[in-house]
Amino acid sequence: LPGVVLPSLRRRPPRVTVVVDTSGSVSDAELGSALLEVTAISRAVGGRRDLVSVVSCDAAARKVGPLCRGEGITLLGGGGTDLREGFATALEARPRPDVVVALTDGQTPWPDHRPPCRTVVGLFPRAPSYSEDNPDHVPDLPPDWARVVEIG
Repeated sequence: LPGVVLPSLRRRPPRVTVVVDTSGSVSDAELGSALLEVTAISRAVGGRRDLVSVVSCDAAARKVGPLCRGEGITLLGGGGTDLREGFATALEARPRPDVVVALTDGQTPWPDHRPPCRTVVGLFPRAPSYSEDNPDHVPDLPPDWARVVEIG
């Protein structure tokens, strides 16, 4: 039937919470890339800015809120990193997100368990790092339950 959209062919776009790593190890350029990703995610859900929320996270998480509540996104942070806090804040939202996207340099502990929704980790491209105090240090890799993509 031309011009007719059948109900079975239509579905609600997903609710997405974007957790942005705002720790001191993330550069201004990487934060700019993160904001571009938030804009792209908003477009991907059909421009429904009410379906996209942002959480800024260093060692503590701060919910920035749905995009429809303001044009500017203020990302606070600069300390250490614990994205477990960001995931916890994202999953406290009601209604709960269908997808959590974490944008990070990867220098963080990760949740011990798979969240009850799809998870995407966007990693800023980086050269492998090491600890001067411990040359055998291996940074935590994103968990197996997350889909990992490189951004930036």
